[in-house]
Amino acid sequence: MIKFFRRIRQKLLTENKFSTYLFYAIGEILLVVIGILIALQVNDWNEGRKQRQVELKYYYNLKNDLHTDTERLDFMIDLSGSKVTAAKSVKLKIDRDSIGSLFDFSNDMMALVFVDEFRPNQNTYEEMKSSGNFSSIQNDSLKLRLINLKESYTEIGAAQEHMRYDFNVFLEDFEKYVDWGKYYDLNSSNIPKLDFVFDSVYIQSHSDLMRKEIDELFKNKIFLNNIFLLEINYAYNIDVLNNTKAQISQIIDILDQELSAD
Repeated sequence: MIKFFRRIRQKLLTENKFSTYLFYAIGEILLVVIGILIALQVNDWNEGRKQRQVELKYYYNLKNDLHTDTERLDFMIDLSGSKVTAAKSVKLKIDRDSIGSLFDFSNDMMALVFVDEFRPNQNTYEEMKSSGNFSSIQNDSLKLRLINLKESYTEIGAAQEHMRYDFNVFLEDFEKYVDWGKYYDLNSSNIPKLDFVFDSVYIQSHSDLMRKEIDELFKNKIFLNNIFLLEINYAYNIDVLNNTKAQISQIIDILDQELSAD
C-alpha cells in the first residue's frame, strides 16, 4: 500500500502537477491522522473494556461480602434483641423485689453475659482502595454509598468498644455477688456450642443461699445502673444495625444493576 502511494506521488511530480500533488499529500496526511485516531480509539475501547471487567469483578466480590455482612447483622440484631429482653426482665424482677425462678434469672444473665461483635467483611473494599481501583468506579452514587457504609462500620465499631467497657464493669460486679458456675453441670454441657445444662439438684438444695446472693446483687447500684445501660446500649445498637442493613440493601441494588447491564 505504501509503495502504491509512493508511485502516485512520483508520477504527479514527474508530470509537474504540483497543486494536485499537494492536494494529494494533504489527503494522505489526513488519512494517516484518521488511522492514528481510529487506532487510539480502538486502544481506548480495549483498555476501557479491560477496566470494566476489573470493575465488574470487584462488584461481584463486593456483593458477596455485603451478603455475608447482612447475615451477620441479622444475627447481631437478634442477639441485641435478646439482651434488651433480658435486661428488661431483670429490671422487672428488681422493681418487684422478686427474684422469681432461679432458672429464669440464670437464663436472663446468660443472655446478658455472653457477647459477640459485628466485624464486617471489608476485604474487597480494602483491596480496591489499596490498588487504586476505588477511584476508577464510574458510578458516583455507588462510590458515595460505599464511603458512607464505611463510616457506618466505624460507628458500629466505636459503639461496640463503648459497650465492651460497660460490659466489663457489669460482669466484674456481677461476679462479686453470684457464684454463677454453681448453676450449671459443665460435664453435661456442650461448652463449644454454649449449650449449658442446669445442675438442678444443686440449685434446689442451695436455693436459699442463691436467692440471698441475688438479693445482695439487686441492692448494688453499680449493677442496677449497668442493667439500665445494657438495655439502652443494645436498643441503640439495634437501630444502628438496622440502618446499616438498609444501606447495604441499597448498595446491593446498585451492584445488581451494574452487573445486569453487562
